[in-house]
Amino acid sequence: MNKILGILWDYDGTLFNTANKNIEVTIEVLKHFDKEIEKHLPEALTSYEKYQEANHKYKNWQELYIKAYNIKEEDLNYAGSLWTPEQKKNKTEPLIFDRIPELIKDLKQYKMAICSQNGKEIIKSTLKKYNIEKYFDAIIGSTDVIKQKPDPEGSIKCTKQLNKENEDEIYIYIGDHSNDITFGKNAEKILNEKVICIIIDHLKLNTNNYQNWQIKPDFYIENTLELKNTLNQLKQKNLKKILHNKQIIW
Repeated sequence: MNKILGILWDYDGTLFNTANKNIEVTIEVLKHFDKEIEKHLPEALTSYEKYQEANHKYKNWQELYIKAYNIKEEDLNYAGSLWTPEQKKNKTEPLIFDRIPELIKDLKQYKMAICSQNGKEIIKSTLKKYNIEKYFDAIIGSTDVIKQKPDPEGSIKCTKQLNKENEDEIYIYIGDHSNDITFGKNAEKILNEKVICIIIDHLKLNTNNYQNWQIKPDFYIENTLELKNTLNQLKQKNLKKILHNKQIIW
């Protein structure tokens, strides 16, 4: 019987629906490069649906900014430095997904962390509003790493802060994007520990295409109740047996 050492979470699209806020903040960031940007918005910022489509198309925020927003590679660091200040100015509140606060409290027996491409201060602020910040032992945001997802740097930093012991144990990583699966499996190689990757698709953005991803999730689910049931399964049963039944190579 292997033990679950910790649960690592993505933030945007996994714990909180941040899309509307992110669109507004992105426009403000782009104004630093083009004051008239609102007169000719990139297609990815013209609607919620277009934003989600672009966000799930590109592997990280840097690629998104270059290919969808036409930011030059040499300007990425400056654009990244503008994100947190513009987020702080923005008053739109991201909405937490249904039943997430209750689930987080139910999981208090586990060490938990957040690995995100969003800003740490903003993440802490939103967690605090729902009184769940105390359940997270580590938060790694975009400015805490040099290399963004799918590079596993963020997950390595998270696990170090969880005070990992040298035992044969298992991590769970929960995200909403195909890139989260690559991120989790890249971490698995570095950590030399099994990382069970779960996709939670609250908005059903990947229902018709996740089976075509190059790296598939160990579990694909569509709501918090399903996630709770899956985590209970993993908690109560022999993990090797469950993974074998899911046709995952151990």
